[in-house]
Amino acid sequence: MSAAPAYSEDKGGSAGPGEPEYGHDPASGGIFSSDYKRHDDLKEMLDTNKDSLKLEAMKRIVAMIARGKNASDLFPAVVKNVACKNIEVKKLVYVYLVRYAEEQQDLALLSISTFQRGLKDPNQLIRASALRVLSSIRVPIIVPIMMLAIKEAASDMSPYVRKTAAHAIPKLYSLDSDQKDQLIEVIEKLLADKTTLVAGSVVMAFEEVCPERIDLIHKNYRKLCNLLIDVEEWGQVVIISMLTRYARTQFLSPTQNESLLEENAEKAFYGSEEDEAKGAGSEETAAAALPARKPYIMDPDHRLLLRNTKPLLQSRSAAVVMAVAQLYFHLAPKAEVGVIAKALVRLLRSHSEVQYVVLQNVATMSIKRRGMFEPYLKSFYIRSTDPTQIKILKVSEGQNPYLHLIPALLLHY
Repeated sequence: MSAAPAYSEDKGGSAGPGEPEYGHDPASGGIFSSDYKRHDDLKEMLDTNKDSLKLEAMKRIVAMIARGKNASDLFPAVVKNVACKNIEVKKLVYVYLVRYAEEQQDLALLSISTFQRGLKDPNQLIRASALRVLSSIRVPIIVPIMMLAIKEAASDMSPYVRKTAAHAIPKLYSLDSDQKDQLIEVIEKLLADKTTLVAGSVVMAFEEVCPERIDLIHKNYRKLCNLLIDVEEWGQVVIISMLTRYARTQFLSPTQNESLLEENAEKAFYGSEEDEAKGAGSEETAAAALPARKPYIMDPDHRLLLRNTKPLLQSRSAAVVMAVAQLYFHLAPKAEVGVIAKALVRLLRSHSEVQYVVLQNVATMSIKRRGMFEPYLKSFYIRSTDPTQIKILKVSEGQNPYLHLIPALLLHY
């Protein structure tokens, strides 16, 4: 019966004779200790046949990267283990390779056949990691291999792999813009994907590669509007920005028809009494004028966008709230645009960096819709706890459109 390994109070654990030391309990902070031996021991551990030692070495290497340490000199020793059968070791190897493949391109090219085999791995994380490493190798000679890998990944059963394929598209486009036509075909295919995991990534690829191809959005517009509420926050910002640009070019602007709509309503209301007094002549004149003063009717797809983005004004992400506010400012009728005021005022209670951006946008919005923020006048008071840059914005007439409405006694410095 073998004796249990002895633990020291000062170190994570001790190894037997001839074996390198390593921490037994990562949670104890041992992997961050400076008592470990240098990279030579890590290389020895990676060269052994024991998966446990390889796993421990990779944990320590990834911990070094997390601390901002340079581990690029370990690339040759790590890349040899990309074909390791242990799934945990392989995952960590790919984490390392994603970080350093772009810096060590020559060595990464030597293992490109192994990365290609990783694209066929049964584990979706390995397939995605292999594609991520492959797309990080910035060498024109492997462009055909990357294109084939992206096309295959775009048809993968796993949405995570398809998402990774969408991320790889802008990388390949920046490496070789001649592949644009083939990449557009992949983007068109991924835009038809019905999973929320893929939506944000493929829209980002669309914006990077072919933002002028609005026709690709037409048949996917309603699907994107309906998926929006369930997409991750980063994807929501990207999709909302794209849909704002799309709607401004495809739908009539409600702001351009507001005055016409109000004028038509007044003429129709008062016209009933005037028509009775004036007789048939005025009726003919009014009838002739009606076709030229056709009231604005909002497109159902335009309404769908406004309806599905409104709940996102309650998002915990300031970026999402600002994106929705921008959308409503440009696309909502005058009677509805006021809903963004409360959401933006809520952001004024956030960090000073967020406050700065919000105040800048409030100033811009108030130029066109001056009365929108008047119910929340107290939020623009200068307070003693405000940072200097926020105070400067609040006392600037150009940035605080309500400065003239705030009594001097309420300016609390």
